[in-house]
Amino acid sequence: MKAGNKNSNQETELSGKVVIKKFGEGSKSEHDAVYIETDGGSYVLKRMGGNPFHDPVLHELIGKNITATGILDQYQFLAKELKEQ
Repeated sequence: MKAGNKNSNQETELSGKVVIKKFGEGSKSEHDAVYIETDGGSYVLKRMGGNPFHDPVLHELIGKNITATGILDQYQFLAKELKEQ
């Protein structure tokens, strides 16, 4: 992971495994979300221009290792580019 600041609008690169797990567990907004799990943490993975609720491109990557370029903002990674490893 090359991300230094977890609240940065700077483009960064993350590498990790794409998984699906609960977001907001125990709350009214609980739902299954796609995550990228890295050595530095686990982040909700979304694509720029992708459907924020169900992105079939991200669902095809579940279980695979990827490198993603984009913007890390607290718990969410907004991917500009995705590459399967």
